[in-house]
Amino acid sequence: MAAPSECGIKARFSFSIIGIVFGVSIFLTFGLHYKNWNTSLWGLLSGIAAALALFVHIQYTRKVWQTFPYRLKYWMLLGCFIQLAGVCGFVAYITLAVTMGQGLIVYGNGYYLTSIWCFMTWKWGFLLFYFSRSYKRLYGDIYTILPQDPKDNIHGYYSDS
Repeated sequence: MAAPSECGIKARFSFSIIGIVFGVSIFLTFGLHYKNWNTSLWGLLSGIAAALALFVHIQYTRKVWQTFPYRLKYWMLLGCFIQLAGVCGFVAYITLAVTMGQGLIVYGNGYYLTSIWCFMTWKWGFLLFYFSRSYKRLYGDIYTILPQDPKDNIHGYYSDS
């Protein structure tokens, strides 16, 4: 797997920062002004997931993952959990909106707007998983090429007989 270009890294940084800004602004706008706390909290969770994705990119540029590539599996797992929360929320809020016969409501409990931010949370969870996995593959390929030390006798190179 090829390493991302410098332009690609800058784009990842930019999109992650935009995701953080939008998530925090949705939290403040829909929570304080429109009193739609469902949308507000899902927007905040989306911003947090974008911040985690930004953190993974920053650690890549600092070459932390080169030293500790095994830690990326925890970030992949976290991305899976965020995706699961986003999908469950999306299905739940769409079901609530349809069964209650709701239209597009901004003030109060507007479930269609909340489902949009559940989808955005799913998206950032997926991107967190995807980029953690791609960085893990990038550095995992390096470590699988290195030869094992035959003196460790871990892989049965030597026998005592």
